[in-house]
Amino acid sequence: MPLLERIRAAAHPDRRILVINGHPDPRPERFCAALCNAYEQGAHHAGWPVRHLAVGDLSLALDGPAGCANLEAAMADINWSTHLILVFPLWLNRPPDAVRSLFEHWQSDRRRCGTLAFERSLRTVITMEMPAFAHRAMLRCGIDINQFSRSILLPGFADQQQDFIGSVASISAGARNGWLESMRCSGAAAL
Repeated sequence: MPLLERIRAAAHPDRRILVINGHPDPRPERFCAALCNAYEQGAHHAGWPVRHLAVGDLSLALDGPAGCANLEAAMADINWSTHLILVFPLWLNRPPDAVRSLFEHWQSDRRRCGTLAFERSLRTVITMEMPAFAHRAMLRCGIDINQFSRSILLPGFADQQQDFIGSVASISAGARNGWLESMRCSGAAAL
C-alpha cells in the first residue's frame, strides 16, 4: 500500500463503505454500475469493508413484506456505513426520485429514533449527458447555484463531496477507462 493510502487508512481506521448505485436501471452495462464496481474493486483490494446497494433493485414500496424487508435492509446498510459513495445520473438537475426517496425515508427514521447527529461522509459521483464544463458554465451564468446545490445535496450529511462526469453517452473508451481507474484508486484510498 502506498504511503498516502496508509496515512488515509490510519486517519479512518474504522471506515465502512457503502457503495450505492443510484441509477434506476442497475444493469451492469450502465456506466453508473461500472463506476460502482470499479470503486468496490479498489476498496476490496485495499481491505476496506464494503457493501453495495442498487437503488434500482430496491423496492421502495412499503406495501407487502418484500418491500419492507428490502427497505429495512437498505436502512441497516446505511446505518452500518461510515462513508457512502453514491453514483447517479443527473435528471432535471436532481438525483432520480428513488434516490431522494431512499434518503428521505432514512432521514425520517433518524428523526423518529432521535438520532440526528451524523458523522458519516458522502461522496457523490454524478453522471450527465451534458459536458461537465458546459454544466459548470451554466451555473456561473444565472442559475441560482444555491438552489441547484440544494437539489443535489442529500439531507443528513455534513461532509459532501461531488464529482461530475459529463458527456457520458459520447465519451471515448479511453476516457471511460480513465474514470473507472480513478474510481478504483478512490476506492483503494476510501475517498
